Amino acid sequence: MFTPSRIRLLAVTCIALFMAMLDNLVLGVALPSIQRSFDASLSDLEWFMNAYTLAFAVLLIPFSALGERFGRKRVFLAGIAVFTLGSALAGLAGASIELILARALQGVGGAAIVPLSLTLVNGAFPERLRAAVLGIWSGISGLGLSVGPLVGGLIVEGAPWQWIFWVNVPVGVLAILFGLRWLPESHGERRPADPAGVALLAAGLFGLIYGLQHGNVDGWLSAKVLGLLLGGAALLVVFYGWERRRRQPFVRFELFRRPSYAAYVLTGFWMNAGIFGTIFLLTLFLQQAQGYSALEAGVRTMAWTGSTMLAAPLAGLAIGRLGNKGVLSVGLTLQTAAVAGFGWLIAANGVDFPFAYQAPLMVLAGAGMGFSFTPLAHGVLSAVPHGAAGEASGISNATRELGGVFGIAIGALLFQSGSAIRSAADFGAHAVPALYVCAAMLALALICLLVFVRSESSCDAQPSAAPQTAP
Repeated sequence: MFTPSRIRLLAVTCIALFMAMLDNLVLGVALPSIQRSFDASLSDLEWFMNAYTLAFAVLLIPFSALGERFGRKRVFLAGIAVFTLGSALAGLAGASIELILARALQGVGGAAIVPLSLTLVNGAFPERLRAAVLGIWSGISGLGLSVGPLVGGLIVEGAPWQWIFWVNVPVGVLAILFGLRWLPESHGERRPADPAGVALLAAGLFGLIYGLQHGNVDGWLSAKVLGLLLGGAALLVVFYGWERRRRQPFVRFELFRRPSYAAYVLTGFWMNAGIFGTIFLLTLFLQQAQGYSALEAGVRTMAWTGSTMLAAPLAGLAIGRLGNKGVLSVGLTLQTAAVAGFGWLIAANGVDFPFAYQAPLMVLAGAGMGFSFTPLAHGVLSAVPHGAAGEASGISNATRELGGVFGIAIGALLFQSGSAIRSAADFGAHAVPALYVCAAMLALALICLLVFVRSESSCDAQPSAAPQTAP
């Protein structure tokens, strides 16, 4: 049942989660103001965004493993402290390099907050409530990510851009104080430290993600991008070989022999690729093709984000009847249909149509996201034993983050290919094939789920046991 102690734990973890997810995209609308403040270059603007994303994505798996070894509460609260410090330093930044380093520090903290918040919530509730609670967790995660541009726009409209970061400081301090009092400590399997493995994994992921982010800017066949992508892939191969020789590896690749676990991880990659590529394109479409301001576009996307927030808890309740696979199938189908619908709408009407035409598709896409996040998180944790819950959370989140970067890169590549974009009509013509490819990636996620995820009754689909808490 929802006891006061469990409600308090859920409140602390979700507040920290919202704060970390919000800062993925909250800075975008403030970039013009920051550019004027620092006389920043285009490269600096890019790093203001990428420094957070890179640190966040690269360290998700290492921090998940550290939580299993040294204590989930301890590492989670350390992540909040690092994130809060990074926010304060960002607010105090007086030059581009200072802001870039502060954003990277925020990403380091966020990499500890997100996966361990999931592990803490999963372990605090009994099996009968776990799906519903993960629905709340998923809704908060999706909401924080989605409303970032809106919140940033609201702050920049009425205050200096530094307040985007200062608002995190009191929230972070309160989360630490309440977390020290209300969060129980728990551990996973304690394995030996593996600094060489961590370094290989982090460097490999950095090469892949940074290469994907710069492919459209520097050219996919440039020496820089090819070197990053091939070098990152090679380092991950070396990491795999290194881990296979260790008696107690940092990442247990044998977990991928569980068909449901491997399928949920792969499904998460393609889902994020399709939906984040779509969000990237439609955000530009609202502003550059239909002429809305950043704030006006953010307000209109609330049709999307609001639906996600409402659907995610409902998905947690539906899992008891339909299972993870059934609910996730519904969510992916809705997203695929909505994204394909956006492509058809623009192809049939051009760019001059009222927002009322888009709103139903945004509601459909948002509901699909809400019905996907919860069973995906629950499915990953259900497919592994208790001792691997933190590791599974980190791998799932890192894979989805990589999928989002991949989807944006592919969407941008297809959008920019062909003739020059000189008008709003050209924008629409270029967006249509990119949206159809995003829909195809979502369809591929659905195929992976339907083909490879076992029946809910199979032995490896049972929920992992709740971790024991320290006295």
